[in-house]
Amino acid sequence: MEDTGVTAKEKLTLKKDRFSELSAFLKKEGFEVELICQDDFTSISFNTSNPDPIEVSIQLFNDYFRVCYWDGYGVAEFYDYKNLSKAFKKFTKFLTKSKSNIEKFGLK
Repeated sequence: MEDTGVTAKEKLTLKKDRFSELSAFLKKEGFEVELICQDDFTSISFNTSNPDPIEVSIQLFNDYFRVCYWDGYGVAEFYDYKNLSKAFKKFTKFLTKSKSNIEKFGLK
């Protein structure tokens, strides 16, 4: 039987280049972001004066990936996926949502 945790962890690490590309794109668009990439956790935070900034993250648990969105004020969402491709797609949708909210309401 395959050890799904190890396989999934390797896949998350292999996506590091994609996360870096997303971070670079956001910086090019004028957003100050911080990228954290670890073996089982990746997040992109929007640097603002808010002490608890907008953050989108993906974390590997034993047999699934959890994608989280925090708007910096009170709205939190998360979704669990067994498939990394679906989790990554949701991660990028949350980044788009973050970017849209910042453009609409501004950074605080």
